[in-house]
Amino acid sequence: MHIVRAIATAAATLSSGVLIPLYIYPSGGPDCANWAPLFQSIAAHPAVPFWVIINPNTGPGNDGGQAPIEFQQCIPPLRAPNVVVLGYVHTSEGSVERQPGVTQDVNTYAGWNASYKPDGIFFDEVSEESKDLATYEGFVSHARPLFNNGNGFITLNPGAAPSDTDYYGITDLLLSAEDMYKDFSPNQLSLGSSTPPSKQAIVLTDGPSSPPTSLISQIVTEDGVKAFYITTDTQANGGNPYDDLPTDLEAYIAAVEAAQG
Repeated sequence: MHIVRAIATAAATLSSGVLIPLYIYPSGGPDCANWAPLFQSIAAHPAVPFWVIINPNTGPGNDGGQAPIEFQQCIPPLRAPNVVVLGYVHTSEGSVERQPGVTQDVNTYAGWNASYKPDGIFFDEVSEESKDLATYEGFVSHARPLFNNGNGFITLNPGAAPSDTDYYGITDLLLSAEDMYKDFSPNQLSLGSSTPPSKQAIVLTDGPSSPPTSLISQIVTEDGVKAFYITTDTQANGGNPYDDLPTDLEAYIAAVEAAQG
C-alpha cells in the first residue's frame, strides 16, 4: 500500500530545504548508483525538506505506460518522510499546441504504479503573463487531484518572478529564479505578501566548489525562501547543468541545515 504522506514533508522539521532537478538517469539494479549520493544526503539530513524532480524523457516518456524499469527500481528508495517526488512536465509557455501533451504527461505519471508514482508535478517552461493564467489554473486543477490522494504537490517554473503575482496563488512552490550563480543577486527577488518567500524556490547552476554559506544564510534564514539549490554542474558552453549531482552535495545540504540551526 502506498501510504499518503503529508505533502509538506511532515517529518522535516526545518522551514526551508532544497529543490533538486534530478535529470539523471539512474543506473539499473538495486544500488541505483547515479542517485546514491542523494539517497545518502536525504538519510543524513532527515530534518531538511527535499523536493526532487524526476525526468525520464523530457517528461514521463512511454505515453500512457509505466515508468522505465530503472525508475521503477530507483524511485522507491528515493522515498522518505522528508522527500516529495515530482514528475517533470514541460508546458512550452502554455501554447495551444502543447496543451494536449501536458495533459497526457500528467495522466501518464498518474497511471504509474503506486510504489514509484510521483507525489505531484513540476511544470516547466511556465508563462509569466496574465493572459496564460487560466491555462495554468487548468493544468493545476487537473493535476492536483491525481496525486497523493487528491493533494498533489504542484510546482511552477517560469524561471523568474512572474509579472502576474496570481501565479503564486495557484501553486505550492514557484521557481522565481533559475540562473547561473555568477549572475544571481538576492536583490532581484520580490518578497512580500503577494509574492511570499514561503512559496518561492531558487536554483543556481555553475556554482562554486564549496557552499557559499553567507548567501545560503541570507536566502534561507533572512529571506525565508522555501527551497534553495546550487549545483556545481555547468551550463556554460552549452552544457546541461542538471545531468550530474553537485560535487559538494553533502556539504551543501549540511550548510542549508546549519543556516537554520
